[in-house]
Amino acid sequence: MPATHPDLVVPDRPSAKAALVRAMLQRAAPGRSGTVPERRAAYERAADAFAAAPAGVEAVPVGAASGTWIRPPVTGRPVLLYLHGGFYCIGSARSHLHLAGLLADLAGAACLVLDYRRGPEHPFPAAVTDALAAMEAIRAVAPLSPVVIAGDSAGGGLAVSVATRLRDDGARAPDLLVLFSPWTDLTCSFRSHRELAPADPVLATEDLLEMAARYAGGVDPRHPEISPVFADLAGLPPVLVQVGGQEVLLDDALMLVEGIRTAGGDAVLHHWPHMFHVWQWYHPILPEGVRALHDAGQVIRAVTAVPGAATAGAGTPPG
Repeated sequence: MPATHPDLVVPDRPSAKAALVRAMLQRAAPGRSGTVPERRAAYERAADAFAAAPAGVEAVPVGAASGTWIRPPVTGRPVLLYLHGGFYCIGSARSHLHLAGLLADLAGAACLVLDYRRGPEHPFPAAVTDALAAMEAIRAVAPLSPVVIAGDSAGGGLAVSVATRLRDDGARAPDLLVLFSPWTDLTCSFRSHRELAPADPVLATEDLLEMAARYAGGVDPRHPEISPVFADLAGLPPVLVQVGGQEVLLDDALMLVEGIRTAGGDAVLHHWPHMFHVWQWYHPILPEGVRALHDAGQVIRAVTAVPGAATAGAGTPPG
């Protein structure tokens, strides 16, 4: 990771819009107890309500799954593989096109958003298998391009699992991992689950554990490709982690960064003490989301810089 991108702490008090989003999330919390199909539909409705999908997207098959190209690969431009969040059971490419699209704009990257197969219908290791297939598909169409794997929440943990599998298989590694509030411990055993539960307007540990069981499908949740914080973290590509200080997954991020550094790897932490889980998802109405994505885009540009990549397809940071 370039030395110009050290750890970052953003102590700014939340904006008025952040307070409104938090209140909205707290009001919506009782409705997060529906069935998995109901919650999938609600997630997509929420995205549709405030964020238009990028224009010109193209759905494509990816192994046993599917994906959506926001922009196809172009010579000289990095490629972003985006892995959506949603407990490995809800969420989709559709619910995350707006997040992946802005990140790709700010990074000057092409972008494939993967609709990996989800639990409980397709438990572990289906999501890992699908993400590996997506990496193969990207390498096939853009063999010379830098590749970044980004993901939020479950998608962030999945990105780490894919990177460890590629390392173990001796395959070409991605150039960078970008992780937003990654879920890396599906046993939900870290201290922040107890200490930050009253402050978290998005996640409840009991809900996380139920979804983890649906995804694991009877496999020990400490399996290193289910809970990658327990994996061998040596030999990974550079990692950027953004996490809020008001979420029960804070320690999932902190312990991952510590583990990578202890193993001799390169990890940068962007800590927003006053933010909640995956606040970047709310960027159409949340200035803190735009700023965080802008920071991530700058890191992607620095790490993937090749001749012509600095300006190819570049987006202009809004706001």
